Amino acid sequence: SVLTMPPVAQILLPLIIALPLIVFWLSMFSNMMDNPRLLANEKTTWTLAFLFMNVFAAIIYYTTQYRNQP
Repeated sequence: SVLTMPPVAQILLPLIIALPLIVFWLSMFSNMMDNPRLLANEKTTWTLAFLFMNVFAAIIYYTTQYRNQP
């Protein structure tokens, strides 16, 4: 038999997973836009990466830029 989740879990489980990822993405995107160490063309490249790679770009930005800020 196939295991089914109750309707509440079908709504809450994706939210519990997606909400922190969205908050992380938004905070990294906001930091990138306010980062004075990035040149204009770097911001353009990062913006495109954030749009096309979503959370993966945010993770890459976090490891390469955010953690290295003074």
